[in-house]
Amino acid sequence: MSGVEDEKTSKETNTGVTPVSVEQSCFDKNWILQLNQPEQFEHFICLICKRVANDPIEICCPQHKGIGESLVVGENCLKRFLKANPNSCPVQSHDSVLYYQSDAIQRHIGALKESQGQKQTNEGIVCDFKGKIKELNDHLNN
Repeated sequence: MSGVEDEKTSKETNTGVTPVSVEQSCFDKNWILQLNQPEQFEHFICLICKRVANDPIEICCPQHKGIGESLVVGENCLKRFLKANPNSCPVQSHDSVLYYQSDAIQRHIGALKESQGQKQTNEGIVCDFKGKIKELNDHLNN
């Protein structure tokens, strides 16, 4: 059982626009509810921020055996939590948190459809992206 890898590096582009990365936070449930049913993601809610986990990490401490459900947090939520509470568990109070990156949960979340709707930014750009979550980072960076 290993920890979360160090900060991921973001892609740099020569467009003059700062890249936006979905690696920064978990996903807004309201966006995802526009094109998906709640039962498609209800087991993948980040225990820390209560949004749909981005880069999901499964908590697997022996203290939680028998809970009967996956204990999922977003990678960056866990990084922030551990920075403020070194080696603590975000599920219940005990030391020596154990966790691993869950590729199976990531594939499921990545296959959910996501809609940003009609959003106006400071630059006057309108985005009506509709697609799978795993495609969102490329959309935002391009």
